[in-house]
Amino acid sequence: MNARANALTIDVEDWYHDGEALRGGSPPQQPARVEQNLARLLDLCEERGAKATLFVLGEVAERFPGLIRDAFARGFEIASHGSRHRPIAAWLRREFRDDVARSLSTLEDLTGARVLGYRAPYFSIKAGVHWPGDVLAELAVAYDSSVLPVDRPPGLELVSPRSPYRLASGVWEVPVSISRLWYWNLPLLGGFALRTLPVGFVERHLEAFNREVGPAVLHLHPWEIDPDGPEPSSVPFAVRSLKRLGRSGLVAKLERLLRRHPFGTIAEVFSGIVARVESRPST
Repeated sequence: MNARANALTIDVEDWYHDGEALRGGSPPQQPARVEQNLARLLDLCEERGAKATLFVLGEVAERFPGLIRDAFARGFEIASHGSRHRPIAAWLRREFRDDVARSLSTLEDLTGARVLGYRAPYFSIKAGVHWPGDVLAELAVAYDSSVLPVDRPPGLELVSPRSPYRLASGVWEVPVSISRLWYWNLPLLGGFALRTLPVGFVERHLEAFNREVGPAVLHLHPWEIDPDGPEPSSVPFAVRSLKRLGRSGLVAKLERLLRRHPFGTIAEVFSGIVARVESRPST
């Protein structure tokens, strides 16, 4: 196991991007908060000797190129979250390919380095759907981190392995971590759980995952540490309410996890399976 025993991942999108799939069309020029929130997260990581993989939305990279260059210069891994924040079901195959290809081009132009990884908005690649993995292979993506090992509540059955595995296309799938709680398989190592559950409970499940499976993959968003951030009006009220829970305490909980457990990038933690990409086809 790598010295950095777990991978921390941050989906770099702004507060209004969750409403894009419902709103349609181009996102409005809303007041941005992603710069200050991401900077705070990166500073916290550096204070604790941690690194993270940033799954960057292309729209954020195009609007704030300096933010991405700075994160890369500080040693954080830059990966793709696509260009537009829309679920896979909203795309035709060629549209999905164009969206991912544009994001890869944007990020690689900014950093001068190959982008190895991809994560779909809303974790919207399903375990039994193969064509997105085929497209990612065509674009020379080394790994994906989009498939949830559970795809419906209450999580009684796993639909894919909890540890990394190889897709038929040759792309590696590095799933976010799913914990076992009695009869259920639940995402207890993500932003929502960390915001709403006692940090000791989350920490025990992190340690259990390390014992049972291996390195864990945690995920969160910059807006989750922003108690004063707004919510997109196009998102249902119940969803907006859930997204507001626990924001004020997340930084302290995250600081404890980073202080007590080593975290690095996916490329570091899973270096044995994440191969360097030497070339990318023209698009």
